[in-house]
Amino acid sequence: MWALCFLVLWFLPASAFAAYFPGPPDVLASLEFNPQGEVIFDSQEIPRESPIHVEHSAQVDWSDTGANKDEESQLEDADGNDAEIDPYSDEAVEEDPFADVSAENNGFGEDPFAEEENDVAHMPDPLERWFNRPVYVFNDHFYEYFMRPVAQTYKDILAENVRIMIRNLYNTVTFPVRLASSLLQLKFDKAGRVIGRVLINCTVGFFCMVDVANEEFGIKPVDEDFGQVLGFYGIPSGPYLVLPLLGPSSVRDGVGRTVDALLNPLFWLVPDFTTGAGLTSEQMVNETSFYIDDIKALKEGALDPYISIRDFYNHRRDILVNE
Repeated sequence: MWALCFLVLWFLPASAFAAYFPGPPDVLASLEFNPQGEVIFDSQEIPRESPIHVEHSAQVDWSDTGANKDEESQLEDADGNDAEIDPYSDEAVEEDPFADVSAENNGFGEDPFAEEENDVAHMPDPLERWFNRPVYVFNDHFYEYFMRPVAQTYKDILAENVRIMIRNLYNTVTFPVRLASSLLQLKFDKAGRVIGRVLINCTVGFFCMVDVANEEFGIKPVDEDFGQVLGFYGIPSGPYLVLPLLGPSSVRDGVGRTVDALLNPLFWLVPDFTTGAGLTSEQMVNETSFYIDDIKALKEGALDPYISIRDFYNHRRDILVNE
């Protein structure tokens, strides 16, 4: 019993003292300094060396207690230069040694590895909750339970070179979309590249399935569509839009997709809906077979794949419109 009372009397005052005892900054701020660089604490002088010492431009005899008025005036005049500065005052350090140094004054110039500011305008998403998210979930389930297994089997059966040849064939057939979009944007160099690629690949490219224009002549592919045409003439992208089975888009690009479909020769040459749906499905499966691993990495690495895909789409479309 006595031991318990002793512990209570010991720990309660100790805890209260620890709670209200001023920390190191408060203690240091409460110390006083006399002109001789000695700390005064509890009326006891503790000699110490001041961490910051200002060189004296004039010697002042502090031991002379009989100084006259002239000497006192000299002391007052020299006080600003001769007395030691309180190391905890604002005058102790003329420049903050821990302040950030700008790139212009650090002797190294601009940081070559600094990332450029992202000036891409934010794409509004007012349809996220009641339309885009549900459609995204539907597309994701469709991909995981149907498209990915089919594309993976397709990838295992057909070699990559064969799948690239099929991709080249589809890209060649749909060249009117890129040609018209390039001409409408007055990008005549790209329009010339589209025509040159079609002529070369369809002549010596094994029925347009081998990209001889790029591999042998260095004529790079062109990526243009009617959505970029609208962006070129200043039409904003509008709200973000997730289309069933087709994936990320926007209001502007949704209109562009409609025009692209009308410019696609397959839309006019295919005799019936079943054949057209079969060709479109085969193209989607073939294209998906190239991105199975990328889609998996994105979904595993992103905190919210929906937001990651939306931001990536917005950034990518901005690059295509402005290039």
